[in-house]
Parts: sequence; C-alpha cells; structure tokens
Amino acid sequence: MDFDSQKVRRLAIAIAVALAAASVVVPSGLTRARQHLIYDLIAFLAGGGLIVFGFIVLRRKRLLENVPTSRIRSVAMGFAELAGRAKNRTPLAAPFSDIPCVYYRFLVEEERQGRRGREWTTIDQGQSSDPFYLQDETGALLVDPSAAETVLERSFRRVERGEGWLGRRKRVSEWWIVPGQKLFVAGTVRRLRDAVLERRVALGDRLRALKHDAEKMKTFDADHDGQIGTEEWGNAVRAVQDELVREEAKAPQEPPEESIAIGKGTDEKTFVIAERGERSLLIRLGLTAAGALLGGTAAVVVFLVSLLARSGVMGGGWVFPW
Repeated sequence: MDFDSQKVRRLAIAIAVALAAASVVVPSGLTRARQHLIYDLIAFLAGGGLIVFGFIVLRRKRLLENVPTSRIRSVAMGFAELAGRAKNRTPLAAPFSDIPCVYYRFLVEEERQGRRGREWTTIDQGQSSDPFYLQDETGALLVDPSAAETVLERSFRRVERGEGWLGRRKRVSEWWIVPGQKLFVAGTVRRLRDAVLERRVALGDRLRALKHDAEKMKTFDADHDGQIGTEEWGNAVRAVQDELVREEAKAPQEPPEESIAIGKGTDEKTFVIAERGERSLLIRLGLTAAGALLGGTAAVVVFLVSLLARSGVMGGGWVFPW
C-alpha cells in the first residue's frame, strides 16, 4: 500500500463512515440536540485519532533522519537504510500489463452508483511477494517485499468497458519496480540462516542418535567396562562436533547476497520501499505529520467547544451546525 497517504485516506473514510453510521445507529427517539451531542463526541475522538497518527508518522520521520544510509557490504544487522538498484532474482511479470519487473502492486476497481453519483469501488488488490536483489557498488542483498509500504508512482492504468448494457466499467492500476530502477529501502536487516543455532540443533540430533546406537557407543568406551563415563561422553561430544565442522567446511558456500535480507522487523515495524530518495520521503512524511497534527488539533478544539456547549457545561457557547 502507499506509504502514509493511503493511510490518511483510509482514516478519513473511516471517520466519514463512523459519522454516517452514527446517523443510523443513534436512536431516533433522542432529541436532535442529543443526537448532535453524539456526533460531536465521535468527531472529537476522530480528531484525537488524527493526532495519534500524526505522532506515529513524525516518529517514523525522525527514525529515518537519525539512521545514516549504509553500504550493502558493511551493513549491520538491525534497522538500516540502503540505496541501490533493483535486480531480478526470479522471473516476474505484472499480472495485467505483463511487464517484466521485480515487484508489482495492483488495484482493481469497479464503477458503482453511490450517494454522490458514480464512484470507483475497490474489488481486488494485491502485491507480489517474490524477493529481489538490491545492488550497489559494494554488493547485493535480498529484499523481502512482503508487508512493505511502497512509495511508487502509478505505472499503468486501464479502464475496461462492462459487458452488456448494464455492465459496470472496471479500472485496473499497477505500480512496478523494474530491473535497474533506483530504490531507497529502509527496514530491518537480518540473517536468513542462524549458523550457530543450526549447528546446535544438528549436534543435539546426532547425540540423541548416538545414544541409541550401541555399536557406536562402544567406540567411546575407553576402559571397556560397558559404561560411558563423564569423560568418555565428553570425548563423544567433541568427536561429533568435529564431524559437523568438517562437513560444513566441505559444503558449498552460500553466496553472500543470499545470506541476509532486508524486510519488516519484529520489533521495528517500519519497512519502506521508495523509488525516490530519502530527502523526498522525509518531505512527504513531514507534510503528512503536519497535516494530521494540525487537522487533528483543530478538530479536537472545535468539537470539544461544541461538545461542552451542547452538554450545558459551557452555557451559551458555540456549537457545530450539523
């Protein structure tokens, strides 16, 4: 989904839906003043929600400002910012335009009759989840686009006529990232394989198997008393560890670009893929945060005054004309 702008639209739609639902749900037996009191309360809470959203966006902006852009070869594990060019890992094509790409997002809308005339309603949407490479002059690493918030210009749009006289028109939109495209990515860098944990698990599995193999256990019975003592068991553990190390040394080495990936973290949820640089993204975040904070504060003040006046706490005060 689009980074923040989509969330703002969804929040605005949610507020409008809440107010519209209130006009239906609020008992008709209440006086008009009581109904308007409930509307004021809903709008006041919506303003508070906008303020909270504004602070969330502001936190993201400050996070991106405080983290320097890293080179891929020297990037550390954890939250990081990277810049480079997209590179294919597996063949991929956009579902409607069939354009070769490394990532796509699509939206399908249908034209329907609404209260204010004909409007476009979302009937399907989705995005690709295939990893792709981000490459700079120092190296490459995987980008896992699952759950990413993308800042991309729309790449494709097509309007299809409905079938028959009463057929509804459909509008298809796509956003792509194509090979070679410049990208800014901010997310959590993690290792895809934990070698220490894997070795520990493998060691435990082999030692359990060894305990159930009487013939192999005899090879570690140095004093031939039919029992494996503490020292003898220690020798067995070291022998199995050495065997694992030798097998790892003979195994083919995994390419560096396949060993780490950037994506959405478990602690830090921020994960952005943008076709523009960090500066443009920070400006966009700043405007979004300012709009949400100013709009939310204005709504809280206006509807708090209206709420107090309508409830009789502030006699003779101004009320919002619903």
